[in-house]
Amino acid sequence: MTDTAPEETKTEETITPPPAENDEPAAPPKAPKVRSHAENADSEELTKRLQKLALERQKESKGDRLKVIQGDNTSLTHLTSAKTFEDLNLPKHLLDAVYAMGFDRPSAIQEEALPRILADPPRNLIGQAQSGSGKTAAFTLGMLYRIEINDPPVTQALCVTPTRELAIQIVDKAVAPMAANMAGLQIVLGIAGAEHRSKIQAHLIVGTPGKLVDWLKRKQLVTSGIKVFVLDEADNMVDLSGHRANVQTIKKQMPRTCQTLLFSATFPEEVVKFATKMVENPDQILIQDGPEFLMLDIIKQLWIDTRGYPGGKIEFLADIYSLLTIGQSIVFVATKKEADQVHMTLSNAGYTCSVLHGSVEAAQRDATMEAFRAGDSTVLITTNVLARGVDVDNVCLVVNYDVPVDKDGQPDFETYLHRIGRTGRFGRKGTALNLIADQRDLQVLAAIEQHYSKDGQEMIQQAEADPEKLAEVIEI
Repeated sequence: MTDTAPEETKTEETITPPPAENDEPAAPPKAPKVRSHAENADSEELTKRLQKLALERQKESKGDRLKVIQGDNTSLTHLTSAKTFEDLNLPKHLLDAVYAMGFDRPSAIQEEALPRILADPPRNLIGQAQSGSGKTAAFTLGMLYRIEINDPPVTQALCVTPTRELAIQIVDKAVAPMAANMAGLQIVLGIAGAEHRSKIQAHLIVGTPGKLVDWLKRKQLVTSGIKVFVLDEADNMVDLSGHRANVQTIKKQMPRTCQTLLFSATFPEEVVKFATKMVENPDQILIQDGPEFLMLDIIKQLWIDTRGYPGGKIEFLADIYSLLTIGQSIVFVATKKEADQVHMTLSNAGYTCSVLHGSVEAAQRDATMEAFRAGDSTVLITTNVLARGVDVDNVCLVVNYDVPVDKDGQPDFETYLHRIGRTGRFGRKGTALNLIADQRDLQVLAAIEQHYSKDGQEMIQQAEADPEKLAEVIEI
């Protein structure tokens, strides 16, 4: 630059893995293009290949920047990084599933984390790595490794995550495929709408803090057999402005011998300090060189001053979608009310788009997310409910309609990083647009750039408030 609160809201859901766009009248919305089975298969195969390439590049450029701090040095001389999955001595059913998912070798974070996660006795861990680095696969493998299939099921692994969308994604995209060879495994989603009349019978539960606390209060969730406790997006989960109170309530119900795993792409120093008090003798795997190395270089970051644009940033946003041929995109706004307003404006102008936030009914949230993943919806307007962890492979544009600030109105560095990380997945090109409506927006964005830029270099470039010229510089 050259100028100077988390939400969470299916009936009971038990999942068993399978066995061994002017002044003229607006045109009506275009009918969504439905992908064929062949197109979906081709897209999934391309994603697998890009994922492999991206993880290899990441290991080359970022692997040596991971700093490992061992919580207890007395018994760790035998723990070394794992260069192959065979080095981990995984049971055949898990090793076969890992390869079937397209993983050839461990990523940088997996090389360091998995030997500790799978150690005997188990190690507690705080793990940090860039978005798309394989963190979810690491803790999922850790949970499944400890589970013994029994009937009736005893809950042995619990994963807590900030939103229902992320909980569903973890189950559908990580747990179910990795557990494909674990016949009889029972998985339950602990999200709003999942109701149980009696004690919950599942080997593994993935859920949101509010629902899990509700189950604990009703004595429906039995924790005495839990061996692995996971916090995904852990910095948000233990932050004072996040879910700390509910997380502490859940953590107190875990057995003393339970292994605790905390993972996130961002870990501010004060959060790490609190987490180390909450978790006994954790090993830490952190990015050591500073916040600038968390930034994804593949993402082109731009800012547009809309103060002089006729109609302001809402009209500028509408004009972007009328003039640019964009794949899938996410528009982040500050509030639910503003999300609804932007959605109404774009819909009335004839654009096919959808809206998702904490006040949308749970079933509609799930349907909206499913349609967006399938490519039936191409523009998703949302609050920070989707800023963290939720991956949609074909998102090529993220728009910060409102630059992110915390509850005190200060620059929210971590949310910015998580938001723009929804694009540029697995080596694909991506663009993040930041719309500026006033001087305060400009100051916040300048502070974010200063926080993440390398040696004061310009990281977020200014683009003209001209949608036609923007099309020449945007990465789509």
